[in-house]
Amino acid sequence: MKSALIRSLFSLLLTSFIDPAIAFANGKPCRQGHKGGYVTWAKTGSKSGTGQFVFASGYVAVLPGFSWSVAGEVDNVKVASDEPFQGGNSMKGFYGQADAATNLNIRIAANDRRAGSPIENSAILTLRFDAATPASGWGFSVIDIDVDQVKFSAKDAAGNDVPKATIARWFVQRFDANPSVNGSNIPSWDSSEPAVIGSESASTRWRKTVEGGLDDSEAAAAWFQPNVSLSELTFEYESLQDAATPSYHVLIGACATTFTSPTPSPATSGDSDGDGIPDPTEGSGDGDSDDRPNYLDKDSDGDTIPDSVEGTTDTDEDGIPDYLDGDSDGDGVGDEIERKPGRDDNPESGKDDDRDGVDDGSGGRTSEPVTDTDSDGIADYRDPDSDNDGKNDGDEAFDLDGDGDRDVEPLGLDEDRDGIDDGLQDVQDPDEINLAYVGFSNGAACTSTSLSATKELVVDRMAALADRVPLFASRTRACGGSYPASLVSAASSKRRSFVKKLNQAFPDSALSCPVDVCPVVKTRKEKGALNALATDLFGYARRSKLGAMRVCPEAPGNGRPDTRPGTDAYLKQLRSEISKLPSVMSSCD
Repeated sequence: MKSALIRSLFSLLLTSFIDPAIAFANGKPCRQGHKGGYVTWAKTGSKSGTGQFVFASGYVAVLPGFSWSVAGEVDNVKVASDEPFQGGNSMKGFYGQADAATNLNIRIAANDRRAGSPIENSAILTLRFDAATPASGWGFSVIDIDVDQVKFSAKDAAGNDVPKATIARWFVQRFDANPSVNGSNIPSWDSSEPAVIGSESASTRWRKTVEGGLDDSEAAAAWFQPNVSLSELTFEYESLQDAATPSYHVLIGACATTFTSPTPSPATSGDSDGDGIPDPTEGSGDGDSDDRPNYLDKDSDGDTIPDSVEGTTDTDEDGIPDYLDGDSDGDGVGDEIERKPGRDDNPESGKDDDRDGVDDGSGGRTSEPVTDTDSDGIADYRDPDSDNDGKNDGDEAFDLDGDGDRDVEPLGLDEDRDGIDDGLQDVQDPDEINLAYVGFSNGAACTSTSLSATKELVVDRMAALADRVPLFASRTRACGGSYPASLVSAASSKRRSFVKKLNQAFPDSALSCPVDVCPVVKTRKEKGALNALATDLFGYARRSKLGAMRVCPEAPGNGRPDTRPGTDAYLKQLRSEISKLPSVMSSCD
């Protein structure tokens, strides 16, 4: 899972969302109940002040408060809350949405120099922490780096200068905090200084001369996660313009911690949190990292759907019960989004201080409502095709530009263990996915053309799996072993049964009319039968493969061991394709 191949793919797929240098190892997202938040800035003088975190009772930020001061040629320093925090950025996945958070806004004096002249003015912001910071669990961003540049320096807990190479490793991502204005503006990153260079600059390196004649774009930003304990953090800010007085914003986020929670192990019987799941089943693990063990947590995975609703069912058969699975149906769209997409009639406070899976702003509700868009009796968070249009929710939700093609792909990695595939990490807020996936926006539930294409892909995958059985059997014989003829025959029979069942259950001719005109036929049992046949054939391929491995000097393979037929990953792919077959079809004659 962590091979060079996978990491290269990770970088390639996320070029437009997350930089290749993203370093999840520097910290994990703050989770439901174990909230993240942003510092509150305050001014005590025209160029000085303090910063403090304010969390709900019982929570304390991992980051201590600090004093700040600005030196240099400064036009204005103010505390503001007007900086949008939109677009695809992973910082809000760690510390929450920052639109309402205060930020420190620093406006520098104009250079009044022609292009090519040495830069005249700088503004140096220094944070002095009240105590040594932790080595993880917090981060900072600089926003609106458009016609300017900012570089960083720091002192460790002992007061020594932190090496530039260390600071360079704090870098997580470049992004546009407000792409709705002036299009997308992404700054450059100079790891040698280390520094962020404005998106309008012709250079990607820290400049020493005025450029001039630059347009002022909007909200080019970058964010960072320190990985060493600090006593001071410094931002050196300069304008690249000749006569303008640009400004930039600083945001700081951190996780809350040290919530006092019970620590005893669960009893051998009983249900301490009253969610209907016995304590021994839930255990003392902490599914959502909120410092509250599962057996005492009414929403163990922090997806806002109480454990009592999700239960111990494993909808996507991934080995994780729904009450611990942030994506119960495995379609790539998190349960919290599918629970109620858009939530237009459900104002929320964003807080759940008692961690029961019910937003504190719910007006007295005892459980969060779940949506069943197609009224098929299966809630959207358990339905991989919520509107029964024949297309997987994940394919539609991550078609970000609405052109019919999926723009973001899962990677099969979840390094921060938050239940969301790393490839989809950055687009998991309702404002950032294509909500048409529950909008019946694709006309009929399925057309004969799209059904045929889905069936063809399923058959191709099934055929590839079946073909591995005689291939492995032949390899066994070539290595001196006995040819397992009965296994090959059984696999061939299972393959024929699969194709017959597929064509009987999903005939192309059945979809000549849209479901809102004709009677419908539910096909979930048929899909279950196909999954069972696929699993059986997978078992034959696995047995044949193991037989070859016993007598051959090395395991058979084709260079892609992670997804070749006969592996768990391949079976998962086949099941995924089967899930795309329509669960409701028209029965027009």
